[in-house]
Amino acid sequence: MILCLFPLPEGDKEKFGEYNDFIMIDARIYFREDTIAAPSTPSGRGAIAVIRISGPEAVSLCQRMFHARGSKPGEAPRRMVYGAIIDPRDGDIVDDALCAAFPGPHSYTGEDMAEFHCHGSEAVLRKTLEILFREGARPAEPGEFTFRAVRNGKMDLTQAEAVGSLIESRSQLARTLSLRMLEGAFSRDLAALKEELISALVEVETQLEFPDEAMEERLGSELQAKMDDLLRHSQALQKRAVRERRFEQGIVTVIAGRPNVGKSSLFNRLLGRERAIVTPHPGTTRDSIEGTIELAGRPITLIDTAGLRETQEEIESIGIRRSEELLSASHIVLFVFEAGEGLTPDDRVLLDRLRSHSNQSRIILTANKSDLPPIHSDFSFPAMDYPWPVIKISTVNEEGVHSLISLLEKEVADLIPAETDSAYLVNARQERVLVRLMERLQNAAQFIREQSPLELPAEDLRSALHDIAELDGSGMAPDIMTTIFSRFCIGK
Repeated sequence: MILCLFPLPEGDKEKFGEYNDFIMIDARIYFREDTIAAPSTPSGRGAIAVIRISGPEAVSLCQRMFHARGSKPGEAPRRMVYGAIIDPRDGDIVDDALCAAFPGPHSYTGEDMAEFHCHGSEAVLRKTLEILFREGARPAEPGEFTFRAVRNGKMDLTQAEAVGSLIESRSQLARTLSLRMLEGAFSRDLAALKEELISALVEVETQLEFPDEAMEERLGSELQAKMDDLLRHSQALQKRAVRERRFEQGIVTVIAGRPNVGKSSLFNRLLGRERAIVTPHPGTTRDSIEGTIELAGRPITLIDTAGLRETQEEIESIGIRRSEELLSASHIVLFVFEAGEGLTPDDRVLLDRLRSHSNQSRIILTANKSDLPPIHSDFSFPAMDYPWPVIKISTVNEEGVHSLISLLEKEVADLIPAETDSAYLVNARQERVLVRLMERLQNAAQFIREQSPLELPAEDLRSALHDIAELDGSGMAPDIMTTIFSRFCIGK
């Protein structure tokens, strides 16, 4: 028996209190070929609820439970039929509904499937599932429908994981990249890389088995050329991989500066609503406030921070420490100062600290309150001593705000590739395997350049081949596969 630890859904934790946040599930349940059923729409009231059934009895179960007004489910494959869900035991009507049958292999899972589209009442949903389970179906495990699609060759593991990413996508770009993975773009590039890798490995293995000094020089140059191509293609693949985490959290953009320079006003203006409290008194914002926006399809998490200054007030000082922590972890910093005052000595101290501790952050100097007259009559806007873009804005009359948004879009596009025609959205598991694959190919290429014993590059090439199998699912252990699919929602 293979046992895996799966996270429990929030609503089920009370049922399994002794297991805390996890429950032991026998991984072999995913490999059964029985009939499963589950709702594919969220729990709670709604206009429509969809119940999905898959397995050898899926169509016959629907025919027993559905009284059609016309042709029966299955007689017109992949077409909706209007009728009523009934209880075969006593003939009671459960709900007016639609039903569609999808005979295998032309279905999502590759086996017989059917769906009920009924009213989104919890009572209707509960009664329909109760009848299905009584008549021979069992509750589906998380992600089991997609697992069966992989098992039956309808998609590979990268496409299956893209299904989960697509469901979770919170921005247009995340949707686009997930859909590209689901359509098989990443799979096709992996398959091409695998073919090149096998070709290089075959050449190494041949030379190991049948050494011939007369051919050694020619084979060596051909192998080196193949390894160069292999490295180039794998580097291109890795370069196009965008980490999914950036779409979960968004590009973290921190608005920072001294108190009362207009940080919260800028935060509200970018967010498009009054989220932060704005007053003329310094120190109003005591803790960070977050909001999410989308620019050109890219997600951005905006964070308004407490004003950075020396203070003896305990609550404000805690907020300032929190602001400094956020600055060190941010992708972009909008450093706000007053346009009519220029960069003060205190501003410069803060910027110097930011430059020394936040090398990874992209910084935009934002001169706010440009609608107000300069503090001194002879004031001229100073040349900046820092290698960062400077933009003048007014959060009162919106002067320069659109230019700031355009600049933000450009910075975000540099962090999340704009080449959406070729980029892929990868999760943490896929990223780790890609990094490991790249390291093994580089090692193999180095051994070949140094004319090391061929057993060394052969071992790295075999391991790289195993990494590709781990990415597409062709070489994954059952317990690892089921752990991956356990993160899916129940009805997918």
